[in-house]
Amino acid sequence: MNTHVQDKELHFDSPFEEQVYHQLRNLGYAVTTQVGMSGYRIDMAIIHPHDSSRYILGIECDGAIYHSSPNAKERDVYRQRFLESRGWTIERIWSRNWWKNSSAEIERIDRKVKELLKRDVVREKVVK
Repeated sequence: MNTHVQDKELHFDSPFEEQVYHQLRNLGYAVTTQVGMSGYRIDMAIIHPHDSSRYILGIECDGAIYHSSPNAKERDVYRQRFLESRGWTIERIWSRNWWKNSSAEIERIDRKVKELLKRDVVREKVVK
């Protein structure tokens, strides 16, 4: 799996994911849902604001399937490690945190994207 943008239609596993998607769009981010293939799908990914051919951040949301399966947490940890070993940066939004304070969760994601953008600028300067 790579971090190159895929053209897909929107797909949400829950109203929670749909709310996260719309809040990210309200911040001006382009977002793709259900990114990846087979068992290595990410709930959504933010397209890099300065390079629309790749993603800057993957976002996982816990949902009904997560809570209904005793092995879901372990599987998600391994999947996240695998994806990060392939160049992804992954953030997780927990539904309980979302329902308590969705603004704080969206602000956290926004800060992470801005942090990653700053890293890109530094990396480009070092390469030059």
